Amino acid sequence: MAAEVCYDAPQGLPDATMMLVAVQHLATIPEAKDREEAFLTLLKLVDGVLGAPEDPKKRRLKKGNATFQQKVGRFAAGIDFLKAAGFVDSDDPEAEGEEGRDALLSMPVADLLRLTDAHHTLARAALEVGITPPPMPGGGFNPYVANMQAADTTRTVKAGESWKTDAEKIREEVKRREQELKAKLEEAPPIDMQPSAFWLSSGRRLEDIIRETQSVEDRSAEDKSADNALMQSQLAQSKAAINGSNTKFESADKRRLAELSHKRVHAFCILRIICPDKSVLQVHFRAKERGDKVLEMISPLLAPNVRELGWYIYQSPPMMKLGPKETLAAAGFTPGASLYLGFEGGARPPAPYLEASLVSQLGPPPAEAGRGVNAPAGPTFSGEAMGWGTGQKLGAPAPAALAASAPAAGADGGPVPMEQ
Repeated sequence: MAAEVCYDAPQGLPDATMMLVAVQHLATIPEAKDREEAFLTLLKLVDGVLGAPEDPKKRRLKKGNATFQQKVGRFAAGIDFLKAAGFVDSDDPEAEGEEGRDALLSMPVADLLRLTDAHHTLARAALEVGITPPPMPGGGFNPYVANMQAADTTRTVKAGESWKTDAEKIREEVKRREQELKAKLEEAPPIDMQPSAFWLSSGRRLEDIIRETQSVEDRSAEDKSADNALMQSQLAQSKAAINGSNTKFESADKRRLAELSHKRVHAFCILRIICPDKSVLQVHFRAKERGDKVLEMISPLLAPNVRELGWYIYQSPPMMKLGPKETLAAAGFTPGASLYLGFEGGARPPAPYLEASLVSQLGPPPAEAGRGVNAPAGPTFSGEAMGWGTGQKLGAPAPAALAASAPAAGADGGPVPMEQ
């Protein structure tokens, strides 16, 4: 069945300014690859309808499609743009029950004027962020193409040479900096785990250990310069916000480059794993190690009765388990973190929790009167403020401060895992 096609002014559609607002949000997507995929996919969807407005297949897409989700669906601005262009939520007749409810985006009426505006809005925004858009599709009759073609900048896709050169330079610099930071992690040499054990209330503060173990290379002039640049940038942004002068458009690539210029990468990290009896296992790792490898390396350091159970390590609060494919750097555990030993199903074995040679390092449990290893002796600062940085993860909340207090104690005095 052919789709309804409208050549008149659109009726019943959202305000056209929604398209402009949506593309402005899309232009701020941090990663250049994700930003380009979002723009080009939206152009492909819009142009598909413009090229064959009576084809119902061009006017329907499944929200749950993995490719669509990866390129557009995960961005709220992408969905907003499609709805402003004429797509609406609809049920999937091929799916049963609740699974098919609002599972599609479909276009009951192809409004050619709105779709033409959608193409030009996307094309102009794409050029502003250094993306070359495709021309208007040539198939089908569209009375608006002839009127718009003379002013259609997408027919001549060349931007000003000086602007294009600057944009390309920035993009290349972003890629170069990303590769440098990645290489610093990937090229880190093997490191001795240096396992040690102590009671929570008698150990030294984690940030003190980190400061002592950081190499000269890890606190190089470049890193110190990056710290100073970060402080200056934050100060400038604060002043601009106060003065109301922070209104100049800045491309996502420029913002990304500024972030990368300030970013420090720690190739190694120290993990402290706090057991339910308040004994602590301290180990050293490369920041690039993945969760499954970390657990594999920690396992021999645990008591046999612990290894037989389903155990994991987590950060709290909030409750965040270390994922098997997640690197320590991505989890935000660099340059160091205090984690907890948890058990699946709440089945906690009796102490000791560490293997025999580590237990021998513990000695008798100390009196509870002293302050704990993670209790601050004075004002508490985040790792970034103290100069040894925090890890980062795209789309996730900022990691807890490394000097955070232990979770509430259970009936046996050990930390109680929080419910997710």
